[in-house]
Amino acid sequence: MIPRARPDLRASELVSILRPGATRREFEATVAARVGVRYGLTFAYAHAGFFGLLKALGLVGAEVVIPAYTCNIMPEVIIATGNVPVFVDINLADYNMDLDALKSAITPDTKVIVATHMFGYPTDVDAIREIARDFTGGERILIVEDAALMFPGTAGGSGGLRGDVGLFSFGPGKPLFTIRGGVLVTDDIRLYERIKIYRDEQMNSLPPEEWAKRWGLLVIHYLLSRRAIHSLTGRLNLSKDTLHNLVSRLRSAQDNGRVNGSLLPGDYVTGYADFQARIGLTQLRKSDHILSQRRALARLYDDALRDIPGLTPAPLVDGASYSLYSVRVKNRDGLGFCERMRARGIETGRTFSYALPAQERYRPYVQGLYPYAEQTSREVVNLPAYPDLTAEQVNYVADNIRQVLQISP
Repeated sequence: MIPRARPDLRASELVSILRPGATRREFEATVAARVGVRYGLTFAYAHAGFFGLLKALGLVGAEVVIPAYTCNIMPEVIIATGNVPVFVDINLADYNMDLDALKSAITPDTKVIVATHMFGYPTDVDAIREIARDFTGGERILIVEDAALMFPGTAGGSGGLRGDVGLFSFGPGKPLFTIRGGVLVTDDIRLYERIKIYRDEQMNSLPPEEWAKRWGLLVIHYLLSRRAIHSLTGRLNLSKDTLHNLVSRLRSAQDNGRVNGSLLPGDYVTGYADFQARIGLTQLRKSDHILSQRRALARLYDDALRDIPGLTPAPLVDGASYSLYSVRVKNRDGLGFCERMRARGIETGRTFSYALPAQERYRPYVQGLYPYAEQTSREVVNLPAYPDLTAEQVNYVADNIRQVLQISP
């Protein structure tokens, strides 16, 4: 079985845990420095940093503009903090926010715009800031870069932070891996101090059971990163009592105690452990290699996937990280595309298989139509993409895609 994703975990990460003295403060500073700013703050999740930001600023009833196609944790954070999500459609060139549509979404109540780098494609943060400035006449609208699928140092397409705040994620399926968690970065000392005070008071505890759970997740993910073990579970098609199910069970423990009745997990307000930071420092040291490998894979896929009817390859964009190599397949679900690929030994994904405005939970916030977000949600397929995927495997994936689409009615 060729997995869709696999963290680049090696013995060096496990050994790094034993490194004396390395703490989350060192990790925060290192991530910030790579992005070209002075301050970083760790959180249990990247978007927990967004939660901490909105709470620290005391925003209530403010409009927060986000893409209509992004992770549903974003509107959950906005609603849980007492604010209002405003959705903007995307474009199909890089799946980022449509800047023309953004212009009509800003109102006097807009306080934050989230500039998401979808799939690791850099969005034009400078253009977003200019649009915000033109509307307000100089009054500040906070620009938050959602760089969950970018490598630190590549956000904004120019190697550094372009917004007021950036959010990087280090959970499963992200460019770098520290079990879970994220870092908020900024160069604004006043923002940093306010967020840090809120985090240290409200989002900083690490109960023993949570600490133990993260250790358990580390061991399981390390085992799953071993090719032989992942292949064995795939061949046996195990569905119960496997390593995959153990991961799910450990993650399900986070669902106890939702935040403010939202979909945010109960461990959203926990802290970030020093041993995670040590893993992160090791991952950062090899991040340039991981990034170059992902870009090489994107070029291999682009050559292999040309001229396949019904398939739109992932765009090749300067500065992209290709954290998810995402194609579009017409009538994806009607064809049973992902299921057919799995039957051929290839895991694929559907991140994200929803447009936010189409979900019942967010209907009260819908203002208009979002055709490209909805089209992408119906067609997106994430192909296997990780550093040690071989050229032979890329060609095998491409050949099977061609066969599945050719034999489909």
